Amino acid sequence: MKILKFKGRMSLKNKLLIFIAIILIIAISGVTISYMVNEKVRSWINVNVLKKEITEDDVATIEIDADKQKYILAYDKYIGILSNSKLEIYNSYGAKSTEVDVAISNPIICTNGNYLAIAEDGGQKAYLIADEKIIWENSVEGNITKINVSKSGNVSIITEGTSYKSVIITFDKSGKELFKTYLASTIAVATDISVDGKYLAIAEVNINGVLLNSSIKIIEIDKASSGDSINSIVYRYSAEAGKVITNIKYQEKGQLVCIYDDSIHMIYQDKESVLTEFNHNVQIADINLKSYTVRTEEESMGFLRVKTNVILNNIISNADTTYTVDSAIRELKSYNQIVAINLGTEVHLINLNGWLEKKYTSYQEIKNIVLGTSVAGIVYGDKIKIITF
Repeated sequence: MKILKFKGRMSLKNKLLIFIAIILIIAISGVTISYMVNEKVRSWINVNVLKKEITEDDVATIEIDADKQKYILAYDKYIGILSNSKLEIYNSYGAKSTEVDVAISNPIICTNGNYLAIAEDGGQKAYLIADEKIIWENSVEGNITKINVSKSGNVSIITEGTSYKSVIITFDKSGKELFKTYLASTIAVATDISVDGKYLAIAEVNINGVLLNSSIKIIEIDKASSGDSINSIVYRYSAEAGKVITNIKYQEKGQLVCIYDDSIHMIYQDKESVLTEFNHNVQIADINLKSYTVRTEEESMGFLRVKTNVILNNIISNADTTYTVDSAIRELKSYNQIVAINLGTEVHLINLNGWLEKKYTSYQEIKNIVLGTSVAGIVYGDKIKIITF
């Protein structure tokens, strides 16, 4: 068999195209590396190329009545305004999408993806909303203190005011009650349901004694739903005496992140480990991110000057990434893959890489921030400014 050989010169045009392609690849690689490692280059590109700096004039607005009592929230891609037992739901363009009736005046909420769980603080009413519709509403015995919703729509509610210190009621996403967990000697401070819907974790505090005692209990939902209250408890952990647990959150692969008053821990595959010990500079800490925790450490820079390091900690590698602002922080909100930093008249939205997503500059003092999956609401007394990311 003969092998055919093709001979011939490459045209000048093709050579030029290849040369230009190589130059472009080198240039893009150089810019990308500089953006990743050089803060000044990254700042210049953010402002002049990516246009990440915005003002009030650049974003949509929801006008609100400053004289009416209202509660502002965000979930998924929506902004919600609760007032007079009605929840108005707005899209990212500031247009009202719908309005639903909720018999709640003093809400506590939890969001997860497109789910919004909302309940009356100290009352009996609870609702689950998905997108723009009420999925179910229920009334419970006792007084509601906390509500939690999982990624799959399962809901857990903590109540007090019965013959038990706390009762935890677990519902499926259709509103069917699955089981109750009764705590006779401890107070439940937080709950969370695993991403796969198999486990309910309960954070408890025992206030009987000289020192507070915190503990974690993990329940297998299928066993508890079938009435097996003893064998359904698959894991218990008791913290050191005096350590106060404040919140817990399940991650995608089953890690349970637990925040205490002085540290952040993780329970995974029946083992407990310390992720972060807080030093005296830590001002704020939160565990509401995907595979990360966040904390702020404030440092003095001389007379009346401070800087704040916003530190993102990867729960898998335990590596820290730092984003620094040259002032004190008034408020920090985190959710999913975004951290919102309120500096008073500026808001910085940063991602899990510690890079700026958006920098918002205000003409007046910002009241607070609400944060959803892809939307942030900058709240003032008479309006809400909407940032998308």
